[in-house]
Amino acid sequence: MRSLAVAIAVALGLPALALAQDEGLPPPPPPPAYDGDVPLPPPPSGTRPLSQLDPQLPRPAPAPARRPAGALPPSGAVQGGAIGESPIAAAGAQAAPLHPDETIGHWRYAMASGVAGRFGGMQLDKDRENPGVLLYFGAQADGLWSEGFGKSARLRLRMFTGGESEVYLPSDGEVEGAFMIGRREFRFVLGRLEVARYPALGMQVLAQLATLPCFEGSLPLLGDTMRLYYYVSPVEASFVRYYGDAHISHSAAWATESDVPVAASAGRLRWTLLLPPSVLLSLQGDLMKMWNKADLLLAGEASLGYQVLEGSAVFNVAVRWDQFRRRGLAPETSATDSEMKLLGIATLVF
Repeated sequence: MRSLAVAIAVALGLPALALAQDEGLPPPPPPPAYDGDVPLPPPPSGTRPLSQLDPQLPRPAPAPARRPAGALPPSGAVQGGAIGESPIAAAGAQAAPLHPDETIGHWRYAMASGVAGRFGGMQLDKDRENPGVLLYFGAQADGLWSEGFGKSARLRLRMFTGGESEVYLPSDGEVEGAFMIGRREFRFVLGRLEVARYPALGMQVLAQLATLPCFEGSLPLLGDTMRLYYYVSPVEASFVRYYGDAHISHSAAWATESDVPVAASAGRLRWTLLLPPSVLLSLQGDLMKMWNKADLLLAGEASLGYQVLEGSAVFNVAVRWDQFRRRGLAPETSATDSEMKLLGIATLVF
């Protein structure tokens, strides 16, 4: 009975003791008012808040955009010792296609202007020498689409003025249009048309129309410090008409040179070397031979270019030699004229 009485007393006394303890403690403080802002802990010692940071401090550079596989570096005079997308000759020059950067756009353009001195060639006017100073104007646009099997297009103009009479009247030059498929290193030329006029070579007009099996390509060599461009047309259609007194009058014994188009073969080659950091040495050759005719066009060019403004402007000095052998006025004869030009040209690329 004593044990039962002790258990009852303990059961009744514990709630009373807890209530007494609760009555002796002060109530807890109310929670702080919430105004929408949570205070942040103080910054570590020796640091400044963000509001006091210098806005002129350098920021981390963003990661460069990834370039498509196989694409060359972007244009610029200094590209880690590589030619990259930089132009290799003056705008409008033969065998010097531009290489668009597809991360920027599918087309690339260039235009050029300069002065040329001319020596030699067929005398155009019996009463005076040929003009020795010509103006140079060049322009070209190259398109590139790498998706799928790859496509490219080219429009090119090279024009000299002042070669016959007034200094601003067009006299010499050529215009070219071409469409190709394939990769940059090897492309099939589906269609190409070039029309040229060089009076001092006895050439009033020379037209060349080519398609398959014509091909071309641009090969980067030695880490792209060298560039080799080639164009080969095993067979194409050509048409020529001679200038002035060189024109052959049609007769029973000797047909005129512009009677019908003639099959021909043609080729171009350009080798370019980068001399770091921004000098380009380029050598180019040109050949066109008509089948079963005396007509033969040969040309050679050497140029030295200096790039400025990250490759967007190029200054070129060049020497060019051209020779054209044509059919003579009498049967089974031929005549040859040649000329040389010294050129100073400035080019803008965009």
